Amino acid sequence: MNDQHIQLQQKVIHYRSEVAKYKQLLQLAETELKREQLRNHYLQKQLEQMDEYEQTIEKLEQQLLFYEVALEEEKKRKKETKKEEIVRAHAYFAYAVMIPEEKEEHVTIVGDFVIENIGNTPLNDPIICLRLRPAHHAQLSGKFSFRQLQEEGGWTFAVEDWRQKVKEGEYWLKPIDQTTLLPNEQLRFPSFELSIFHTIVVEAFVYFRQLKQGIPSFNHIVINK
Repeated sequence: MNDQHIQLQQKVIHYRSEVAKYKQLLQLAETELKREQLRNHYLQKQLEQMDEYEQTIEKLEQQLLFYEVALEEEKKRKKETKKEEIVRAHAYFAYAVMIPEEKEEHVTIVGDFVIENIGNTPLNDPIICLRLRPAHHAQLSGKFSFRQLQEEGGWTFAVEDWRQKVKEGEYWLKPIDQTTLLPNEQLRFPSFELSIFHTIVVEAFVYFRQLKQGIPSFNHIVINK
């Protein structure tokens, strides 16, 4: 075997080794390329997902702004409505005086005590106070009782010490079957009777949950006898 043949064999071995090395390098490069492609694909997906998140956040922020504005407007509306609420009532006696033929006989008064809601908001838990001055100069009777009678239009005493109050000439009463007086609605203490023995002044006051300070009646009854 001559030198030329040996050299050729060595070159074949060398180039085979180089080919194998570069094939391995090519395989590594292809693997790295695939890895980079996967990484790029992953990053692209992440970017797309971030875009979706940003769009969702933008929509949510718009909805949040809408509801914040709506809440502010609702607060303004309630505040304005509250300012416009008018709590007001009006009360008066509607009555007739029965003059006896004999001077010594009792004068009799028959009438209604009328309460009106002249505001624009409901009034709750009505209570009336009829006050006779002096207490022993007249006797009051009507559709009221110390028992909670289930009588339509009936009234009952509103205080526990009603006996003492009656002795002092005060009748504190509340309706049995009506606890709310709507706007423009009337409530009546109907068909009361007063037997007048001597000179008397009858006053009245109305109270509601919304009018705890009370309001006096527009008129009062005065009988000189």
